[in-house]
Amino acid sequence: MKHFFSLATFILLSCSGLNAQNLFIIGNKSYPCTETFSLKHKSFSFNDLDVLIAKDGTTGLIVVSVTTVSKDVLIRGKLTIYLDDGTVISCLDRGKYDYVDNIATTIFYLTKDELEKMKVVNINTIRYTLKCVSGCSYPTESFSASNKESGYGYEKKEKTDVPNLIRELFGD
Repeated sequence: MKHFFSLATFILLSCSGLNAQNLFIIGNKSYPCTETFSLKHKSFSFNDLDVLIAKDGTTGLIVVSVTTVSKDVLIRGKLTIYLDDGTVISCLDRGKYDYVDNIATTIFYLTKDELEKMKVVNINTIRYTLKCVSGCSYPTESFSASNKESGYGYEKKEKTDVPNLIRELFGD
């Protein structure tokens, strides 16, 4: 019995240093990432923008997803990130996108300087564009989604602390 308690204690202490790893999967690649957080659209008629930060080695990625009306409507063009201190980060479309389960997902790269800035200053708003990529009638439209407190009472959602998520993923 003494050996059983010793073994159980050893196993518990060994497991205490383990952290669950979030993974973002696109195509045949996977990347360590933060948990997904949602930004609220300023238009009530649209789904929230889901966002996560991922890493490819030391390179930062910002991944944005939204439910769309068709596989031909994707997040394309420039992604603009507005930080709480007034800094504006413009991410170029590198053609890395996917469409699965009615969700359009696009990956944008962050420079080291942009990533370092986002470790200390929170995201305020993200602006993005939905475009029809092959012959559909959906108009090209820009949307913005904000990182803000929302809801009432027990449903209240605090503003997401993106700098903390990034520091946990990349280290300080």
